[in-house]
Amino acid sequence: MPTTTKRPTPTTPRAFAPTGTVTEPRRPTPPAAPPAEFSIPASLDLPQVLRRARETFYQDDNVIGVGVGPRRVDHELRPNEIALLVYVQQKLPLSALEPAKVIPKEFMGLRTDVIAPISAHADEETVDYVREHHLIHDMSNIDWARLHELSSRTEAPIVPHAVTVQDSGDICVVEDDGTVVKTAPDGTQYVDFIRAYQLFRTRHGDDYDFVTFFADTVSGMPPVCGCSFWSGIYSDVQGIGIGTYNGRPSWGTARLQGFHFMNQGHFPIWRYVMLQEFGHQFASFVKYRDPVTNATMNDHLLPDQAHWALNLDDDRSPMDYDVNNWIELPNGQFRKVTLSDDQRTYCNLDLYLMGLLGPSEVGEFYLLRNPAPIGGSTTDFTATPVRLNAQNFIAQEGPRIPTSATAPKYWRQAFIVLTKDIHKAHDLVDTVDFLRLRWERDFMEATKLLGRIDTVLDARPGRITPSQIMELTSGGYTTLHRHRVGPSDLQVVNTQFVGSLTAGQTRSWFTYNWPADWFVTWSLRPTTGGGKIRWDVAIERAGNGTFTYWLTVTNVGPSSTNFEGKYAILK
Repeated sequence: MPTTTKRPTPTTPRAFAPTGTVTEPRRPTPPAAPPAEFSIPASLDLPQVLRRARETFYQDDNVIGVGVGPRRVDHELRPNEIALLVYVQQKLPLSALEPAKVIPKEFMGLRTDVIAPISAHADEETVDYVREHHLIHDMSNIDWARLHELSSRTEAPIVPHAVTVQDSGDICVVEDDGTVVKTAPDGTQYVDFIRAYQLFRTRHGDDYDFVTFFADTVSGMPPVCGCSFWSGIYSDVQGIGIGTYNGRPSWGTARLQGFHFMNQGHFPIWRYVMLQEFGHQFASFVKYRDPVTNATMNDHLLPDQAHWALNLDDDRSPMDYDVNNWIELPNGQFRKVTLSDDQRTYCNLDLYLMGLLGPSEVGEFYLLRNPAPIGGSTTDFTATPVRLNAQNFIAQEGPRIPTSATAPKYWRQAFIVLTKDIHKAHDLVDTVDFLRLRWERDFMEATKLLGRIDTVLDARPGRITPSQIMELTSGGYTTLHRHRVGPSDLQVVNTQFVGSLTAGQTRSWFTYNWPADWFVTWSLRPTTGGGKIRWDVAIERAGNGTFTYWLTVTNVGPSSTNFEGKYAILK
């Protein structure tokens, strides 16, 4: 038994020099209202429209996705003209199309537009995350599973590649073996993310809720349109406005919920971008019922129906593009305050949609209608505030299921660097590893310590579950904390023993007299560079009612390694 316990002291992260550049976001002006013929009616069931569009247009192998967003005319953006976008591998003249494959000008009440998102016209330089988000939406709306299926019909089954898939600490590096980078009909190269994930799975199990990809463009990987984006794979959550969907069979997973691609040029605004792309698994798609008229409303959303609008009091939420926070002044006026990237935190509505808060915990917030600047001011406005709470959204979307009592509070996420040369990716890997560690801290802060991200590779036994937290803390709350208790509140961590193993060696250790009312987890970690181990834990109840833990450790690396056995007491 240890005689002392202490919490680990956090280390100061080292600085990094990101590849690529990005300018600070310019302050966007509020978009004008779209023309009626190019707008999304609040009463429209958008998830149903998108499902019907896929069923209809996927009969053509040229179609690789559908979504909503601004239409393009001769590659020129029409930001206020929102349409149903049909994404294709290549745009063809009408004379080259069969009549059944011609996209109609209107579908289920929406005007349509046809876009080839992977083409020579796509941006290769890093796009402005705030002002050019339509390009980000294009990448998110691509059906990557369908694109993989269409491009891989003639490929041989994947086999393990010990050389082209390697771990560098907690970053997995995947080298293109000739099947990760594909070529579009016009010669443009793009990344097959499912193929990259399949290579990742030759080394790792189905243990992750999310995977996040990075492209080593210096080695020759394509820049993926200069974008950062999220793409949904699975959701069974009800009441968040996006509908349920299941793309897991195409990915060969029973756990994955979504993937992200992070562009190196967005590293300087990492917190903002990563928070938004992760948050899109749950937000911002909900509509609400007007508290006075009971009409279905979407005026709190941008025209893309996926981000909070400028006039919504979403505090410091990353789920918008306006880089501002509204402050209500004592005189009934409202002030717009500029936010920095590091100030971004999820608002209470975000946390409800993520399953981290119950509806009664969201509180009141407001939507500003008819905002008008005061005396030419760019910061102070008059407006008519509409007071809202979670019930206005529940009245439209229904309650969130699962509720905050049973929804996950903990997610596992793997970081994967894609490269053309696995031996030269170390600089990017070092940068990504710094961001990985920062992300765990950023996420805890942004969720007000209600959620946790684990980015460590490989399975580890003994993780605390939401149900265990509730059991240990009488429903998830204590009088000591003003927030829902999470794993970081309960852990007491220390080192119990150290050991060493030669290559391929297996040995067992035991430790005894542990109180039966303590919930103890174990983490055994190599302390020698390049060391790799796996372990199992068995528990024996002694005659005096205490527990003995038997830990069997195997060195699965190529050489001898030292390791440490650490424990965490959760009660």
